[in-house]
Amino acid sequence: MFENTLNSVGIKNQKLTIILGSGFHKNAIGNNSILSNWEILLSKLSNSNSLSKKYTLDFEQIVLNQTGNQDLTDEKQTHEIEKREVKHLANFISAEQKWVLAEKNRFNYPDVFNPKYVCDVISLNFDHIAESLCNMKYGNGETIVWSNESSFSKIYGKNSTSSIYRRTSFRKITDNQGHEIRFWYPHGSILKPDSITLGTNRYAILVSDTIRIKKHYKKHERENNFNQNAVDLTWYSQIIKNPVLILGASVSEAEWGLWSAFIYKRRNFAKSGNKEHEHQIFKMIENYHSEKTQNQNFWFQPLFENKNYKEQWETIENEFNE
Repeated sequence: MFENTLNSVGIKNQKLTIILGSGFHKNAIGNNSILSNWEILLSKLSNSNSLSKKYTLDFEQIVLNQTGNQDLTDEKQTHEIEKREVKHLANFISAEQKWVLAEKNRFNYPDVFNPKYVCDVISLNFDHIAESLCNMKYGNGETIVWSNESSFSKIYGKNSTSSIYRRTSFRKITDNQGHEIRFWYPHGSILKPDSITLGTNRYAILVSDTIRIKKHYKKHERENNFNQNAVDLTWYSQIIKNPVLILGASVSEAEWGLWSAFIYKRRNFAKSGNKEHEHQIFKMIENYHSEKTQNQNFWFQPLFENKNYKEQWETIENEFNE
């Protein structure tokens, strides 16, 4: 159970990795914001009410429609239209983020990102609200910058536009006691709009990059004789080596990048003799005891049982609040 894992945090420098989804926004500001609702976000790009809720394909349809409806005197290629639409989305999200942070008390859970207990946050969102709240509560005043300490930093130059370099880069906050927390954005960030992952082509690149990250992780592991203290630092490694909390994320089957990490983590400890070394993956789940829910969540342990989402957020907040 998660309570046992929480009791071990701090022992042998063990901390937690959080995978953060849009449920973080939904719980704080409801489901009528572009930060919490894909349908509302994509509707900003289209006047159509015919979104299928298969949002990768919906985005592709929007791009195709915008390409076909161009002024003939200034036609652009589809990839240029895609880039333009992604930039529009980044601008919409940036404006919403500014509005939300102007009244930061909308979000009741900054202690969820306490660097004393959490070392990594892998955000599936494009915004930086969680990072900003963490910095306001715990930051020591240093400017947050992009960093890369993975094996890819030896291949690509600093601030490379390579997709894999960007996916393996993070933004670090240090508190006054020296505790560090890294924020990762494998799906992209509004600070770098062209990194945002939408559409089938960009999702395909995400999967390809994840496979490459995994291979580099294994290569680095072998070269360092499986020394647990010598890890190729990426969002992937922080899923493999730490207990994981999935907060506000459904993790659909389309998330093949994440699933490759989850499945490898489970396979790595599948032998009965290795089970004692496995760190669990915990997920916010409602109605866990229903048969359907348990079958759907074979890969995860419930974060808390017999609590609704609001109660689970509040419990985590209380546990991490100093």
